[in-house]
Amino acid sequence: MLRTVTVPPSSDEVARAADEVSGGALSGALVERWPRGRSHHAYLLTMPTGERFLFKVHKRPHPGRMRRFLNLAELMREQAVPHPTVRWSDFERRTLAAPYFIQDFITGEDAARSLTALSFTDQNRVGTELANGLRSLHAVAYVDTPVPWAAELDDRMRTRAVECRTLDALDVAGQERVLAHYEDRQWALEDVPRRLTHDDLNLANLLLQQRRDGWHFVAFLDFERARGRDPLLDVVRLESWTLPACPAMAAPFRATYAAVDDENARARSEIYEVYLLLAGIVWYRENELPEREKFCRERLQSWLDRRS
Repeated sequence: MLRTVTVPPSSDEVARAADEVSGGALSGALVERWPRGRSHHAYLLTMPTGERFLFKVHKRPHPGRMRRFLNLAELMREQAVPHPTVRWSDFERRTLAAPYFIQDFITGEDAARSLTALSFTDQNRVGTELANGLRSLHAVAYVDTPVPWAAELDDRMRTRAVECRTLDALDVAGQERVLAHYEDRQWALEDVPRRLTHDDLNLANLLLQQRRDGWHFVAFLDFERARGRDPLLDVVRLESWTLPACPAMAAPFRATYAAVDDENARARSEIYEVYLLLAGIVWYRENELPEREKFCRERLQSWLDRRS
């Protein structure tokens, strides 16, 4: 079981650790709690020069998670994936009782907060920039398990269906319908190469920045769930869950990302459409996010109704 960090580090502890791990580069930083951290205790570090950084401590320390994230951060830096670059980290707990990392602070607002301010032109621009950023993310080859993607998804699909039965999101007939839909298209999963996928591309994880000519997409946030999977998972989630809230982004996103639209890709998309709902119900229940769980349950019921 993962140990919960019940007491976040004090500002003095954060300042001391930041100074030490950076070799004095962060000496004199002003430390303030950053309230938007969900899976981290987060602190904003402001230097006398005005330069800012985010100091993040996992609320549930786990060596494997931290090691994976630092590896991902290096891969993304090398491939110029738009994200807040990690500058320093302490995996060995030399300077603080829990592992932590310090990354660039990029000014802006997430898309969930800034959405109402975006004009039609802004949405078109952001859709294009988002597609370019996602293409750079999906260009990163990332194999985090020796199991073929087809075998992994088969296990996940069947397990999530059983869990959704337990959570009363599916009855027996619904479970059979979901699995029959999947098995009819299962052939399309063979030989899918693994690429780096974000796996949580909601509006809150897309950072936008307002400039003189309007709003721009500048970075992906929160790579807690990033894995080596089929990039089409990210695309299906974006197009079916996220982009409907900002419809003018959809056409430029599709035109720029240039996803392959063949029979194989369509079959995989149809699998992922329902898989994401099953996985979302389980994930959001585990993480006590009832509104998001309700969203997935309602969409799953609509999916079942269309196929009754």
